[in-house]
Amino acid sequence: MKAPGVPARETGTKLKRGKALQVMVYPRAKTKKALVRASREVSLPLSSFMILAALRVAAELRGCEISGLVPPDELQQYRSSRVDRKRSAAAKRAWVTIRAKRT
Repeated sequence: MKAPGVPARETGTKLKRGKALQVMVYPRAKTKKALVRASREVSLPLSSFMILAALRVAAELRGCEISGLVPPDELQQYRSSRVDRKRSAAAKRAWVTIRAKRT
């Protein structure tokens, strides 16, 4: 099965803010669940967790450390972002609605 969209490029599509890079992935349900659980175990947002994992593989392929690919201050931003477990009332209502539709 071919994924929708264009092949990955080094630059990618910049969003209006000019800082973000849009990456689209389509994991299967069990794969997504495993990734979400693992990212929660280390208290990282899923995006930071996936970026760090990908950087680890990229560094391994090139035979260097992650710090050889990315400046240390940029790398620290991915490692220091933490997930706030407190949800807003709107997020709780949305979650209840989603759960109700599934059953």
